[in-house]
Order: sequence, then structure tokens, then C-alpha cells
Amino acid sequence: MDAWIAFARGPLLKIALLTMLLGLIRQGLLQVWEISWAFHRAGDQVVPWKLAIRRNLEWLLPWRYLRRKERITYNFISFLFHVGIISVPVFLAGHVAIWRESFGIGWWTLPPALADWLTVMTVSAAAALLLMRLGHQASRRLSQPQDWLLPILCAFPCVTGFFVAHPFLNPINAQVMYLFHLLSAELLLMIVPFSKLVHIVLFWVSQPSTELGWRFPPGSGERVRATLGKGEEGV
Repeated sequence: MDAWIAFARGPLLKIALLTMLLGLIRQGLLQVWEISWAFHRAGDQVVPWKLAIRRNLEWLLPWRYLRRKERITYNFISFLFHVGIISVPVFLAGHVAIWRESFGIGWWTLPPALADWLTVMTVSAAAALLLMRLGHQASRRLSQPQDWLLPILCAFPCVTGFFVAHPFLNPINAQVMYLFHLLSAELLLMIVPFSKLVHIVLFWVSQPSTELGWRFPPGSGERVRATLGKGEEGV
């Protein structure tokens, strides 16, 4: 078991991180290429960069969720889930220790009590999101398999990590639970670039791509007017 844990903490962790990094670089380059392509084809090449930056910042802040009257509870729980699923893996003391051991770098860490609270919040939020998706007919109808699997895959490392940090609550062998934690976390890292989780990292290109992508090529206005029978009227 010690050999498996050493492999998971060493080579496998580096493989998972490299897979995620290369996958995110690929996705980022594709996004930049698509934005550039849309910009060069656009008839209106004036981009409201301040608006795009403001909307990106709004994406990070909770009032984006709270000001929507539709499904406000779902939106707020989704925000809590995002906070936990990012902050705990990045700032947990045990994770930062692995970074120091493997790569020689480290940073500020969460107090243990706060890390526990955030972990419980994240798992609870994942369960609530699944139940609310199940209970909402439109969401249930539009959901794809990954919409059901991703919250579970995100919650599993949180649950196993909580038991690793609190061995007196652990229902199975401590080493087995630790191995489950490592493997589930590394699986999650590797699927980030190939699933909807990629938006957690590449959200910063969403608004610029929207502002550039939803622009008509030259001559489109005239063709729209002709199709609608508006002649010289504005559309």
C-alpha cells in the first residue's frame, strides 16, 4: 500500500497535473484562435473591453447570482459550491505541503476549522445541486450524463479528504482512504480540460468571445432587412 501511495503522490500526480496543464493550454489557444477568427470576420470590430472585463468580474462575485430572481436558491448554492471546490484544493495545508515537497513552492493555507467547514459546505452543495436538478423538470430534461457525474466526482475527493483529515471518523483503513483520495483527485484534475469544469479556469475568455462572436459579417444588415421586407428601415 505504501508503494501505491508513493506512486500516486509522485509520478501519477505529476502526470495528472501535466495532463490538466496541457489540456488547458490547448483549450486556451483554441479560444484565442476562435476569438481572433470572429474578430476578423466581424463587420463591427469595436469591442467594449470595459464591459467584457466588468462582466468577467461579475462572474466571480456573488451578487451576480443574488440579483437573479429566477432560481435564486439554485444560483446561490452553485456559487457556494464553486467557492469550496476551488478554495479547498488550492489552499488546504496538506495540499500545499505536497506542492512544497514535490515542486519546492508553497503559499498561504486555510485554518483547519475553516477548511473543514468549506469541505462540508462543498459536499452539501453538490448534493443539493443534484437534488434540485432532479426536481426541476426543464433542467432534468436538458441534463447530459456529465451534469450528473461531475458533482459526484467533485464531491468524492472532498469526502475522502475529510476522512483522511479526521481518522477517528474514517470507516475504513486510513491508507486505503488516502489512496482513494489521491486517485479521485487526480482523476478530477485530468478530466478538467475535457469537461464543463474547464469554465472554472477559462472563464476569463467567455465575455470577450461573446462580445466578438455575436457580431454579423459585413453586409448582413442589408440581407436581414431584405429578408424581413423592411427595405431601408433600420433593423
